[in-house]
Amino acid sequence: MNKRSSFIHLLLATGVLSIAFWNKNLAIDVIKKIPYLDYLAESLFRLVVTFLITDIIHQIIKVFYNPETKGKRDNFLSGIKHISRVLYAVYLSLLLLAVLNISLEKAMTTLSLVAAAVVLITKDYISNFINGMYMTFARIINIGDEVQIGSHKGKIQDITLSSVHLINDDDDLIYIPNNVFFGSDFINYTRREIKKISLDFEADLLAVSEVSDLQIEIWEHIAEYHANIIENTINLKVVSLSANEVKFKFQFIMIDDTNKQLEKMIKKATIRAVVTILHNRKKVAESLRH
Repeated sequence: MNKRSSFIHLLLATGVLSIAFWNKNLAIDVIKKIPYLDYLAESLFRLVVTFLITDIIHQIIKVFYNPETKGKRDNFLSGIKHISRVLYAVYLSLLLLAVLNISLEKAMTTLSLVAAAVVLITKDYISNFINGMYMTFARIINIGDEVQIGSHKGKIQDITLSSVHLINDDDDLIYIPNNVFFGSDFINYTRREIKKISLDFEADLLAVSEVSDLQIEIWEHIAEYHANIIENTINLKVVSLSANEVKFKFQFIMIDDTNKQLEKMIKKATIRAVVTILHNRKKVAESLRH
């Protein structure tokens, strides 16, 4: 449906551009009849034509480009859209100069005097812009990927010129500036051939005697989801050990790793199971000590 609307858009834009070229003198004459715009007729005509050509190129790419991820938003198309918007902003700036009767040479001379100040004020935005463009075309991450950026974990919803939009497991929308993204370590879970689900938790030493027994107990508590998990992929790893606590990582692989709703349900059930097991184990251990 998106390609179809783009194709219709392309035909309309091409038609308008053709009419504008064939009737250039008529179009300019019409503009000259508008009060206060007569001296801008040529400039307005050129800018409208430039707008149309840019739009046509954009629509041609949308119609004929076949994204790798069918049915999903694509980084490349997002990058092209960003470039189009930047070009439109440049065209509007040129139109404003024309309306104010300021020559481009004069504007460049004036801007060069305050260039240093402008760069200092907008350096973060410029850096975000460059990083955003790089991400959309380099495909370091793709829209729809499951990632962890710093302490934030979730699904990439969008990549703009200023930030990465991330939706976490609680359906919170997190905006991460592109500069922060490039300055942080990140993990792309989608790029792994086999996607392991991992849950981190800490346990009091009193509640843990045998790691293997704890793993079996957790597995038994989520019996309703056994049919959705590959059993031999269950693994409870000790991440670190201190005087009073043990840090664990419980991992498993789902049979259908594309079912995100089911993944959330299994995670929730596992976390509740861990809380219940550790609470009961600690109570038993404390009663034995007394």
